[in-house]
Amino acid sequence: MSENGTKTLKDLTKPILERLYLEELLTEKQIADRYQTSQVTIGRRRSKWGIPTVGKTGRITKSLPALTEEQRELILGSLLGDGTMNGSSPKTARFVEGHSLKQRGYTDWKADLLGEFVSQRYEATKTDKETGKTYKAWLFATRTTTHLREFFDLFYCTGVRVFPSNMVDWMTPRTLAIWYMDDGNISNKFHPRITFGLDDLSRKRAFRALRALGLKPVLHEQGTTISIDFPGQTDQFFEMCAPHIPDCMAYKLPQESERRDQDRNAKKLTPEKARELFDGNMSLTAIAKLYGVGRSTVHRRIHQEGAPKRMGRPRQSYSLRAAEEALGNYDPGQYRKLSEVEKETWVSEVLEVLRKSPFPATPQWSSEEAQEDLKKLKRVQVPLVSEVINSHAWRGTICCQSFFPHRYKSSWRGTRTAYEAWHEDKRLRSAIKYQLEHGDPVKPNRVLRAVTMRCRTPGVFRPAIAKFLYQTYCPKGGLVWDPCAGWGGRLMGAAAAGVRYVGTDVEPETVEGNLKLAEALGYDAQVVQHPAQIFDVPQVDMVFTSPPYFNVEHYGESEDQSFRQFTGFDAWSEGFMRPVIERAFEALPSEGVLALNVADVRERKKVYPIPDRVVGLAKKVGFKHETTLGMPLARLNRAKERTTEPVLIFRKP
Repeated sequence: MSENGTKTLKDLTKPILERLYLEELLTEKQIADRYQTSQVTIGRRRSKWGIPTVGKTGRITKSLPALTEEQRELILGSLLGDGTMNGSSPKTARFVEGHSLKQRGYTDWKADLLGEFVSQRYEATKTDKETGKTYKAWLFATRTTTHLREFFDLFYCTGVRVFPSNMVDWMTPRTLAIWYMDDGNISNKFHPRITFGLDDLSRKRAFRALRALGLKPVLHEQGTTISIDFPGQTDQFFEMCAPHIPDCMAYKLPQESERRDQDRNAKKLTPEKARELFDGNMSLTAIAKLYGVGRSTVHRRIHQEGAPKRMGRPRQSYSLRAAEEALGNYDPGQYRKLSEVEKETWVSEVLEVLRKSPFPATPQWSSEEAQEDLKKLKRVQVPLVSEVINSHAWRGTICCQSFFPHRYKSSWRGTRTAYEAWHEDKRLRSAIKYQLEHGDPVKPNRVLRAVTMRCRTPGVFRPAIAKFLYQTYCPKGGLVWDPCAGWGGRLMGAAAAGVRYVGTDVEPETVEGNLKLAEALGYDAQVVQHPAQIFDVPQVDMVFTSPPYFNVEHYGESEDQSFRQFTGFDAWSEGFMRPVIERAFEALPSEGVLALNVADVRERKKVYPIPDRVVGLAKKVGFKHETTLGMPLARLNRAKERTTEPVLIFRKP
């Protein structure tokens, strides 16, 4: 220290420099001025002593406290809504948000909560992306700091904003309130609504998180506008959110009105109560006056309790996507805990949603989706273990289903089709109960799956197994004939195996579906409408099909269906199976393979031994029965002892 008491460089030790630079966050220039030296000297000494550099961002970060829980929830809720972030470096991020000048109070309220994290507040001109109109906005921005990087990584991990997968873990009433204030409003039906503009994955994650709060969100679609609604949950929603909504946003809360009072009163007037009063000679006008509702409301309640009669406005309809989200509120895990009355209520409510939804046939896949699925199918490995095709891979099956919506109109022995069963309340209720009792979702496609299982709707031959058989028994690039093309599983398997395909089928819709599937896959296949037993087969390298099991599977209305042409088992064997096998023998070269997936069928106490009959016919024609492979069956609705079906392999000498 100098004679006049000022500090000099001799007084600056390593511990002092560490404290001043790392803890008090003084700059090298400030330290140099304090010790009567130059900034360069301080920098050299810091480097010599191994004291790490603290940049501007690091200095800011060290000067800021940890985020409070309230601040964290504010940022998370804002990122669900109108907030945005910039990741200026791999370790730091900055939060920005703005609203119109009319909502300056709301913007400042958020900025005040973030306190010293906010670096600036400013006015700017913004343009509405939808209308193209410009308007004045009031914005704020935070400092660039490591404190905020975790939020950027949560929402912008893919490069664009997407709701995070663990959203369910941090959704709280305050987070929801912030999101609602940014993007929400009261609908014209007096329930809260949040406008939604992100991708389907984000929407599913949002629904999961909202359900974790005890809410039952419903997807609402009107034109191109998508929103999340909470019908019948207004009180529950605002009990949760209102404590976190400031005075400047009070207009977002439900306002008392004559219409809202009437809506509340209408809920109190149950159908049972309305019918009881009406049967007690009280007039519609008197009941309406007593409950503060309109006569039409009373009229609807009475008919709801008595003979059903649809009145008033047309009932609401759901898109399949909206129905899927609405039905996600019925958790099968909770079903067993309900009373019998509550269970019946659940089934009735699910039925009502399904009745307002279109038939959930799989939408036809695009070329891009089909070709991507084909790429994945090519990578599927199917092992053979002890003469059993040891694979339950379903890759490609749903893609095939999407090209054959008429599959649901095919039947098992002429019984009710899945399409018919879907439109019968009794059978649909049974499928809904089955789903809930077995812990499976009651979304439309899952309920339809239960319906097809009970109706035994003919399924798609698994493309992965078809690919395995082609790769095992057909030369690469060889030509195969599929006498009964069916729902496209063997065609897609051929595309994956790299062999050429010609198929025949008697149903025009089935032929059309196969051709559309081939086009979507970018695969040059030939499929013609023609009975297999009289088809002029070209020279091929393999014949492979799964024919109708005599009179069991009714694939359509064509008079050329084999079960219609040949009504007895012997007639079917001789009139259909024998000529198909003969034509296969003629079309195959020496060592060529015929593969047939067939199985015994039962009709009451009678068994039709189709595999034995086919083996006998093939040997008479000249084939050698080389082996029988086991093909795994779907596990649902099967006897435990019947886990495989035979695939008969014949070779031409």
